Amino acid sequence: MKKIKFIEKLLEPKRELLIKLLLSAALAMFWVVFLWNFWSRGIYALGLNAAIFWFLLFGLFIFVLRKSGHYLRHDLYWIIPLSLIMLSYALYDNPFLKVVGLLVIPLALGIFYNQAFLSDKKRLLWNFDFVSKIIARLFSFLGKTSQTIKLYAGLVVPADKTKKRVILRTILGLILFLIIAFTIFIPLLSSADLVFAAKTQIVYDWFLRVISLAFIYKLFVFLLLSVLFFSVLTAWSEIFDYKEREETGKNIDPIVSGIVLGGILVLYLLFLWVQVSHLWVGALPFDFKETESLVKSGFWQLLCLTMVNILIYFFTYKKTAPLVQRILMAFTVTSLFLLISAGYRMGLYVIYYGFSYEKFFASYTVIYCAILFIWLISRLFIAKRSNIVKFLIVLFLWMYALVSVFPVEQFILRANIYLSGLKDSKIRLFELTMLSPDVLGLVKEYRQDGLLKEQAGYLSRENGEPANNEFDWQPWIKRQEDKISEKSWYEKNLMNIIVRFNSADKNVEDLSKIQKQYEEINKNLFVVSGEFVCLPLKNEDIPHNDLCVFGIKNDNGDYYRLQAPSDDKNNVVNKIKNGQKVEISGELINEESDVYKNLGTIKVLGVKY
Repeated sequence: MKKIKFIEKLLEPKRELLIKLLLSAALAMFWVVFLWNFWSRGIYALGLNAAIFWFLLFGLFIFVLRKSGHYLRHDLYWIIPLSLIMLSYALYDNPFLKVVGLLVIPLALGIFYNQAFLSDKKRLLWNFDFVSKIIARLFSFLGKTSQTIKLYAGLVVPADKTKKRVILRTILGLILFLIIAFTIFIPLLSSADLVFAAKTQIVYDWFLRVISLAFIYKLFVFLLLSVLFFSVLTAWSEIFDYKEREETGKNIDPIVSGIVLGGILVLYLLFLWVQVSHLWVGALPFDFKETESLVKSGFWQLLCLTMVNILIYFFTYKKTAPLVQRILMAFTVTSLFLLISAGYRMGLYVIYYGFSYEKFFASYTVIYCAILFIWLISRLFIAKRSNIVKFLIVLFLWMYALVSVFPVEQFILRANIYLSGLKDSKIRLFELTMLSPDVLGLVKEYRQDGLLKEQAGYLSRENGEPANNEFDWQPWIKRQEDKISEKSWYEKNLMNIIVRFNSADKNVEDLSKIQKQYEEINKNLFVVSGEFVCLPLKNEDIPHNDLCVFGIKNDNGDYYRLQAPSDDKNNVVNKIKNGQKVEISGELINEESDVYKNLGTIKVLGVKY
């Protein structure tokens, strides 16, 4: 009896539990309705809709955090950068940052949201043991899925065990009836009676439209996301009772660690001494492959040295003798010099060959590592043990958040156009066609101003025939315009809206110019209204032919001869009927005929009936 009551109590959601269930389902419905095009159009279907979805999901988690009493103002250090990353989906189309954001947002949310439930989250040291506990907690939602399914089942069918079986059997019977009716009985009866077929066809067509394959897919995703969101929210919102292990007091052997660190330091110093002649290069080779090898080798050295230094810090920081700590400091400073050299090479590479996605984010990584090395060096002067892992992750989160709201593609385009004008530049502007619609407005503007002409000639890295300096940007412009036009209103972002407004303003401006040109042309035209006639003779006794000379007679009785334009393909003047009231506009030539009554000849440019 107690067990039955317990199950009933579990399956009967309380008010707060009911709110979480409904909000999780509402988020799943929002995803299915507004983000479904992601499956067909990929990352370009994520705009305002994605930003709203992220903020709603994030808001739900923060709401639960506040309700649980674990929210502190201190938590803003991770809430603010995560909010900036989410906001970036409503700002730009940048496909690289959006793809990375799909990984960064859930992972960062999981790490920082879970640690927010620690009682001593401000001072807790993030070590290997803590990281392993966080990883286990991230996947703890898998154990909540069965309970979540039961809760949703209890929400849909709120009844006791006996009634629930009756309801489930009723639903099963209805499903079987519909399947048999629409696949066997209705088709057979419809083939036997055309009247019955006509009456059931409407219902049959409606049912097939509703219960379609797309509907089944959406229903499945809706149910899956509802369970996922609630399971994650429930698992991550539980009390995190992790306790930091006490330090054992065992230090790494100073002789062993001193020999290892000292040996590596000597190797680095030897490396610097051997390469001192070309580490601080003043120019890059002309050959692209040689330049690429020179720069990228330094960049990969940077990444390897960063990882090595982090591992060395984990194993030797505050765990060795003071002498070894000094060796560690010298080792880190030496690594910083290598980093500066790699950054200098990357700078030369960018100056000569321009920015790309790869070179921009490689340069940004250099800045990240430089900040990291300087911070690591500063920690050696502080007696208190520093939270290295936490600093690494928080620094990455903030730097990624800042770059996500920075107009990266516009910066790349502007910088490359400027750098292409420098002496000995090897930048080919047509390579910027890798960029997204974020720069569509700038490309149109620069193209009109003639700034997209290639300054550098044919380069050895280009396969095929040399390209001239008149690269056709129109196909790229057309592709980007198509990407924007294919979007629904909720899939657009700020840059798409700006491009649309600029295009509308440009169209209005062009129409205004045409109108002004038209008015400028028309203000000097002669306009006369009257009756279309054949010009009368001045003297009937003078010899003449019987052809009708087209003219117009105004209300004052004055006559003007009408001369059709030479390019009048529609023969407008000849189509005017004799005696018809018209308004003629054109150029007036002050000349009189010896044969016909007229005050001049009008070269017709326009006719109004």
